[in-house]
Amino acid sequence: MTRLVFETAALADAVKKADKVAPTTAGQAFDKAAGILIDIKPGTPTPCVIRATNLDVYSMEWLDVIESEGDPVQWRLPTRLFTAVISSFPIGTGKQVTIEDKINGRQVQVHISSGRTKAQFNLMDASYYPVWAAFDPDLLTPVQDLGGRLAQVEWATAKTEPPYCGVNLTGEYAQATDKYRLARVPLAIEGMTHDVTVPAGILASLLRQTGEVSIGIDGEQLLIMPDEHSQYRAVLFGLKYPNIARAMERVLPNEFRCKKTHILDILNRASSFSDSNRDPMLRCFIGKEEFAVMMSNEETGLLGDILDLPGQAIHDRLEIFFTPKNLLEPITNAPSEEVVIAYDANNAQAPVRVDGGSGYFAWAMPRKKMEAQ
Repeated sequence: MTRLVFETAALADAVKKADKVAPTTAGQAFDKAAGILIDIKPGTPTPCVIRATNLDVYSMEWLDVIESEGDPVQWRLPTRLFTAVISSFPIGTGKQVTIEDKINGRQVQVHISSGRTKAQFNLMDASYYPVWAAFDPDLLTPVQDLGGRLAQVEWATAKTEPPYCGVNLTGEYAQATDKYRLARVPLAIEGMTHDVTVPAGILASLLRQTGEVSIGIDGEQLLIMPDEHSQYRAVLFGLKYPNIARAMERVLPNEFRCKKTHILDILNRASSFSDSNRDPMLRCFIGKEEFAVMMSNEETGLLGDILDLPGQAIHDRLEIFFTPKNLLEPITNAPSEEVVIAYDANNAQAPVRVDGGSGYFAWAMPRKKMEAQ
């Protein structure tokens, strides 16, 4: 029999991160890798390792224990329920969780206790869970703010279509596009000989927003080590990422600048009218020293709003149509308090560029007027 005692806060943090990686919906990844795997070797320098994978991202975390005794064993547990139970325990100085396995008839169960709270779990079959090894940290290169940079562009990725559902790392930039929106931020990675594309949606949530992490490339995987206790592997997409440099460098003749919060206020108010619309259309008007929006809804009504731009956009009004989120998300993810919106006052079909400071640039494609009508 095997028994471990953890500090509650440390265990809760580790299983929350594993829960972000482990698959929770039906599909190939769920069939092969549902749950998390706790690999236990009492009396060794690494008595507990928590693993999770969705077959795109592979996570390992070495966890400190207060006590460990018994035989080497692997516990495969249901992710969401296990995480919910551990996260519900009180966290603070001296708070501990005890986990041990016990035989109940012919079945082995894992018993958990914290204070007067107790729970027990039936084990999942660990025999076919994916296996992967730790990598050598000496093969990695330090990179600044990887998590934050990924988070700034992930909104522009597609939902499912590779490679558009990934973030492209060039060694100079992190960039993303779903063919309708583009986003790019500086991300310097020394020694990269070619660009790579990593799955979007998980890595940014696992990594801290600022600070140094170490990364490397091993064949078809990106290796990431955010600290001495954690390692991640991310599968690289084999498809070539499109060359979007020309689109990124397009010059637009007109621009205005404003507070990010001011323009988001009117965009969010207008977008609230689109809740029941399957295909919402946001009308934007730029000119006469104003930026105005209008959103109509057959069930709700109509809302219009205006942002004054004294001394800016002094040309005749330009009407541009957008899917609301395609304009909201580029501005929302801008890192600075002031944004610069660039456009072509003579072309309603030209892309709109958002300069969010700190090297952040994003593009949103308007919709056709015929489509709006």
